[in-house]
Amino acid sequence: MTRLHTLLVAFLVGAVAVFGGGFRCAVLTGAEDNRDVERAVAEVDSLDVPPRISPTDTLTVRMYGMVGPNGCHSFERFDSERSGDRVRVTPVVARVTGEEVACTMAVVPLDRTYAVAPPFEPGTFTVVVPQPDRTDVTATVDVREAE
Repeated sequence: MTRLHTLLVAFLVGAVAVFGGGFRCAVLTGAEDNRDVERAVAEVDSLDVPPRISPTDTLTVRMYGMVGPNGCHSFERFDSERSGDRVRVTPVVARVTGEEVACTMAVVPLDRTYAVAPPFEPGTFTVVVPQPDRTDVTATVDVREAE
């Protein structure tokens, strides 16, 4: 029984070395490095913001649109610039390209929320989402003290 146990352990260690070693070899030799990543701005169709917030509320901006036409596209991050009574929020998408890259044919929708931290000055606050090939998408929020 001890001999069978030793043989089984040796077999398992060998299997891990062969399969795990093959994976590590691919990673170390850069077999995955024939991929490129391109970044672009997501196509935003509409924004959903509350009509009114108080100066101490967090503003949530929900964006709808399209990340990309197939599964090689994915949402990556938001870039933002805030100044005074406005914020410019850019939804960045990544597209994987390269030889032997297979993509699903499903459209990847955009449905993400970006939070803008307080404080806000009373008045109108504007959210601007730039679009590369058309007019920027904008929304405004009324900022005032709770009544």
